[in-house]
Amino acid sequence: MSFRCPGKYVAALTLAVFLAACETVPEEALVAETEPALEGESAVPGAADAGDGDAGDTGSDPAQGMAQGLVIETGATAPEVAVLPPEPVIDDDPQQLYGLDTAALDELLGQPSLIRTELPAQIWQYRSQTCVFDIFLYEEAGESRVTYIEARDGAAAQIEARRCLNELLRARKGLPLG
Repeated sequence: MSFRCPGKYVAALTLAVFLAACETVPEEALVAETEPALEGESAVPGAADAGDGDAGDTGSDPAQGMAQGLVIETGATAPEVAVLPPEPVIDDDPQQLYGLDTAALDELLGQPSLIRTELPAQIWQYRSQTCVFDIFLYEEAGESRVTYIEARDGAAAQIEARRCLNELLRARKGLPLG
């Protein structure tokens, strides 16, 4: 087998490799055929139309001869990367609690660890791994509503309410502490 212009062959082969690398091929198509193409058939889809049916004849076009019986695998697939869903947004602004009634508070934070009544207030206490969150409810127009909040650490020192509320909301949603 001889070619009149080896430079054309190299250029055609390089172009074919680059074009094949850009094509997305299903995994099933990446398996190379192990049997040579029968006469009149091509191992490369669409290449059978290019020649006159003689697999050994390269004709005057080196790319035509290259297409017959040659399988170029584009099988280099990118490694699978685990894509994690975005973490849900946690609204840990303690101001959102003010004015909530008991039903809304229960929906947001669940049942408290302790409910203490100190008339005229009712205190709902929630506990996380690192803090205690007290929510004070006072009756307004026949409905108990949040009017004051307080957060403290395990040693009873007052801490930022946002941090404690964040922990409580994350625990409620089954998220790691952030």
